[in-house]
Amino acid sequence: MNNNLNFFKISKFFLYLAPFSTAIVTASTLFPFIVGKYVFFRAAVDLALIFFLLGLLLQDKLSVMGSRLSAKLKSPLVIAVSIFVLIFILSGFFGVNPSNSFWSNFERGEGGIQIIHLYVFFLLLAVVFREEKDWLKLFWVLIAAAALMILYGAAAGLKMSGFIGGAFGGSGFRFSGSIGNPAYVATYLVFSLFYACYLLFGADRRESDKNSRGIIFYWEKLKTLKGIILMFFMILFFVFFWLAATRGAFVGLLAAIVAGTAYFVYGRKNLRKWFFGGVVVLLLAVGTMVYFKDTAFVKSIPGSRVFDISFSAQTWQHRTYMWKIAYDGFKERPLLGWGPENFINIFDRHFNVQYFNPTEGFGAWFDRAHSIYFDYLAETGILGLSSYLGIFAVFYWQLFKRRDDQRRQSALQNALIFAIPVAYLVQGIVLFDVLPTYLNVFSVLAFASYKFQKMD
Repeated sequence: MNNNLNFFKISKFFLYLAPFSTAIVTASTLFPFIVGKYVFFRAAVDLALIFFLLGLLLQDKLSVMGSRLSAKLKSPLVIAVSIFVLIFILSGFFGVNPSNSFWSNFERGEGGIQIIHLYVFFLLLAVVFREEKDWLKLFWVLIAAAALMILYGAAAGLKMSGFIGGAFGGSGFRFSGSIGNPAYVATYLVFSLFYACYLLFGADRRESDKNSRGIIFYWEKLKTLKGIILMFFMILFFVFFWLAATRGAFVGLLAAIVAGTAYFVYGRKNLRKWFFGGVVVLLLAVGTMVYFKDTAFVKSIPGSRVFDISFSAQTWQHRTYMWKIAYDGFKERPLLGWGPENFINIFDRHFNVQYFNPTEGFGAWFDRAHSIYFDYLAETGILGLSSYLGIFAVFYWQLFKRRDDQRRQSALQNALIFAIPVAYLVQGIVLFDVLPTYLNVFSVLAFASYKFQKMD
């Protein structure tokens, strides 16, 4: 059997290669931070699929992979993702511009063709990555890709020849890396922090029992070479997360920390008072910085933009205009929406003149609702949004359903798995998805599928 794994190993190689798409920048194209990424990602996924199918046809004599594929397709989380993808495609087919819904455009590179590639990526990960070590390698790959993203942005920030981006210290500077947009850099690095934390603290419960107890065990891990390297990456990711100065991701990270900690202390009465005390201190600290956001001291802090949280802010007002437009569009086509990539039609039809500000040159043209919820509601209808939220409903249902079986895993591991979707779903209130975000979301969902199956 070992001699018959070559095609599957090649498929796995291309799956490991796909996350590096986030580091690709094609300066020669009209949209340098977009085009190269989706071309690279799709090519890697296509090659992974080709070699996987060759393996099924020519080398899977014992139907090992075929059986795994069949079993995965019957698992609740994979079914939930499959339903969402199917409705996404159907909404495009029955939308106002099926061609645009499927092929998208040069600027965005999304649409049906992208969601199909993401689904194949998700499914292949769930089937081909059979052991914990496969996933740990993937997390290292995702960390390496994030480091390359930062390295590109640092080179651009230092104004090195051939690199595109804002210079460090410039007016209103926000770090955009190789992604090109600070908001997505921040969300991307939240996932990167999750991978680093999981590798550092995600030990099997039996491993921690074998070595020592509680915090002493994790403290010993920090002093190893692996621990030092991961701590370096965690600090690196947080520094550049902060330099991206994105409020939505900042609030999402805070929500994830609170949610993950709450999950961790659940059932541990001796820790509850510390948890509530910590939450109070955190809220007071952030609230104080928000209250004094206009003072010279707060403004002097790099990345202090994250504290400029106000419902009267122009960016918030613009988003509420877009959400109203999206909702008006939804009411016209409530079931399957207008089709992916067709929000521009809704925007034109329900244009709000308050959104147009000629003096600032902002808000005259938009093709997204700037919220994953309103985007899916308007473009894929109530069925699309429900199926999308259904993915996370199934995620948490499976997580809590197997709570008793999770005792063999570390409490921190469970808390991390619980927390990461919280960060994503909170930041998604004010931001839409792009490839770097999707790639991480589908990677985490595939990993969750593995973990839930392992619990069975």
